[in-house]
This record gives sequence, structure tokens and C-alpha cells, in this order.
Amino acid sequence: MLTEQRQSIIENYVNQHGLCRVAELCKLTKTSESTIRRDLIQMEAEGTVKRVHGGARSVKNFSRDVSQHIRFNLNHEAKLKIARYAAQHFVHDGDDIFIDAGTTTYEMVPFLAEVANLTIVTNGVETALCGLNHGIDTILIGGKLKDNTHAAVGPHALEQIKSMNFSASFIGANGLDKDGKLTTPDTQEAAVKSAEISQAAQAYVLVDPTKIGEQAFAVFGNSQEVTVITNKLTKRQKQALPAGIKIKEATE
Repeated sequence: MLTEQRQSIIENYVNQHGLCRVAELCKLTKTSESTIRRDLIQMEAEGTVKRVHGGARSVKNFSRDVSQHIRFNLNHEAKLKIARYAAQHFVHDGDDIFIDAGTTTYEMVPFLAEVANLTIVTNGVETALCGLNHGIDTILIGGKLKDNTHAAVGPHALEQIKSMNFSASFIGANGLDKDGKLTTPDTQEAAVKSAEISQAAQAYVLVDPTKIGEQAFAVFGNSQEVTVITNKLTKRQKQALPAGIKIKEATE
């Protein structure tokens, strides 16, 4: 297969799915990982895709939600470090916490199994099941379930969240732009995330470094309202941060 033909197939596939892994593209084009990675470097330079750790995302459909099975596997090691840091430093015995339906926040749950008298409230189906499997008191918010992210959203979810107070909320985001806006692709999920912030004594947004400087469609908050937890940042990534941001780097 010619390079131009292969890259056209890759571009169409990435635009169709929003985000995909290198392994998927290898299978799609019947080529090696090294070939796909070279293609992605060239395609990013030409502006046809955006490389992310472990794969690529669309530059045309950046605001769409991505299937849960893909999101769980992208940047997994970075997510684990962020989740471990958040759980070990910002959750305490007796807390009632909200854990958002994001894939990074989901990774917190196994690290919380030894926290005494903890209650987790969540709008994420996988997060609720994980909490239950680890013997943690867990409350699953009801509402309309989204197909891609398995998050409960809508007026019923908002009503329940607004009836509770949380020691802390741990929230995922698709983007943190240079102006400090926190964003997600869907307006209904944005409304839920905004409520999570307002009902918490402390709100933490967990993002891996690939989300810094990025922007999705719906704004749910500003970095001035929260503490951002991420991995150790490069000098360039730090330059992309908004002024006055409260940030914790999971360097441990």
C-alpha cells in the first residue's frame, strides 16, 4: 500500500472515530507500529491529525466524545500516577466524595479501598461497579446514561447532586485552555461537572498533560475554582498554563 493511500485511510478512520490507538491503525492498514508512528508524525506536521500518547485524535472532530474502551487505554500510565496521587493526598477517613465518570478519576478507586468510612458518589457506571468491587460504600447517581462515556446526565442527575454536599469532588476534563477554561464535549456532562464543583468543599480536576492547552465544546468551569492535578510537566507545557492556576504535579 502506498504511503499516500495508507495515510488517507488513517485520516478517514481517525475523523470517523475521533480518537484511536496505534494498534487499531496497524490492524486497519496491515502495517507495523513503526510505520504508523512515522505516518502520524508526518500527518501531524501536515495538520491532518493530532498525535496523542498511544494514538491519534481528529483535528476536525475534537469536541466529540470517544468510546469508553478507547479512552481507558490511552495514556494509562499517566492516568494511574495522577489517580494515585489524588487518592493518597486529598482523600481522608470519613470523607463523602464525588468521583466523576472520567477514565482518570475511575483509576482512583482501587487506591481508596483502605480509606476508613469513605463514601463515593458517582455518575459513572464503571466507577460505581469498581467501588462496589473494592468494598467501598458507593452511591450511583441516576439519570440518562450516555452511550459513549457511560455517564448519568440530565435533570435527574443534577437534582440529586445538588441535594448533597461533598468533602471533595474529583473531576475529569477533555481540555484546559490558556484562558483557564475547563471543557468537555457535551453540554449535559458540563452541567453535571459544574454542579460537582459547586457542591464540594474542595474540587480537583484530574488531567493528563495531553489535555493542557486543548479545548472542547462545552465549558464547565475555570481553573481558578479548582485545583488541577496532572503529571510532571515540561517547560513548554507549563508555559501553556493559565496565570494563577493552582496545580499539583504527581511526581511520586
